[in-house]
Amino acid sequence: MKKSIPIAVFGILLLFGTVFALHAWREDRLAQARKGNAHPLVTVSAAKAAWATITPQSTAVGQIRAQQGAALSLQTAGVIRSLQFHSGETVQQGQVLLRLDPGSLPGALEEAQAQAKLATVNAQRATQVYAVHGISTAELDKAKYGAEVANAKVQSLQEALANTVLRAPFSGVLGLRQVELGEYLPAGKTAVRLESPQNLQVDFAVPQNLAPSVQVGEPLRLQSRQEEKGQQFVAQVIAVDNHVDHANRALTVRAQIRHPGFLRPGMFVLVNLPTTSPQRQLTIPQVAVAYHSYGDFVYVLKRQGQNWIAQATPVQLGAVEGQNVVVRNGLQAGDVVVTAGQVKLHNGDQVRINNAVSLN
Repeated sequence: MKKSIPIAVFGILLLFGTVFALHAWREDRLAQARKGNAHPLVTVSAAKAAWATITPQSTAVGQIRAQQGAALSLQTAGVIRSLQFHSGETVQQGQVLLRLDPGSLPGALEEAQAQAKLATVNAQRATQVYAVHGISTAELDKAKYGAEVANAKVQSLQEALANTVLRAPFSGVLGLRQVELGEYLPAGKTAVRLESPQNLQVDFAVPQNLAPSVQVGEPLRLQSRQEEKGQQFVAQVIAVDNHVDHANRALTVRAQIRHPGFLRPGMFVLVNLPTTSPQRQLTIPQVAVAYHSYGDFVYVLKRQGQNWIAQATPVQLGAVEGQNVVVRNGLQAGDVVVTAGQVKLHNGDQVRINNAVSLN
């Protein structure tokens, strides 16, 4: 009986020891798992910082204008009797667009023409009579000038009648119709706008310090919007204003667009202006940069044995050139930077580079 007590105590101790050992082993495995999950291996895409030849550029906002464009109106007021055009229609020079009710003008013109014929006949007769000394010089002059006055009145009425008809001053495309049949059209009110879309130009302003870099004949690049996917166009400088605006100390420049495509008068575009000669600068893909109010940074990958370690590195950036951005400070040529997968990274994480798949 006395021998069985130590054996029981030893069994209990062995049981408790086994339980504690299993608990310690489990806690150790959980700690190792937590440690491993704290910095898991992250798959990213990467690229190297590299030198590139870049032409520094400045950006200006330009407005598209037609080489030929006008808001069409009449000098004479009246009721619209006929409309002979549609919105968006292509018209030819001299084509009739609308007619006003002429009122009494046709009758007045016929009366004036009859009076002009009579005055002309009287002047011819006076000339014949004067040749045989039948009338004085004063009477002859009165007859001649009477004929001139009558013919001038005919011409005036003809012009007034012509002013009741709106014609296209040049060939082009009409905008939206601003008037309706039977409407009273005041003198000077726009009926429709006519543009020549084949010859589009862009006007923009450049600061006076950049004026020497903009010369007639120089090619320019235009961009339809600020985003990277905005369509680009080519233009050529055709004129530079001869004075600087006193309000903003800027010089207005006009360029001819070669192939305007979908551009229309009144649109705004971004104009890229070369400011200096090409320079060799360090660049990285723009997608590698994390922009923050406290400073921009990139993840630089450093070798540590067989692994890559991500290090958050502050950078000072310059101009954007296409899909790349100039790095003024913070990197060296050949540095490997993360271009995709940054959202999963923390400083010091181990990474695996895989540029074969998209990680966006």
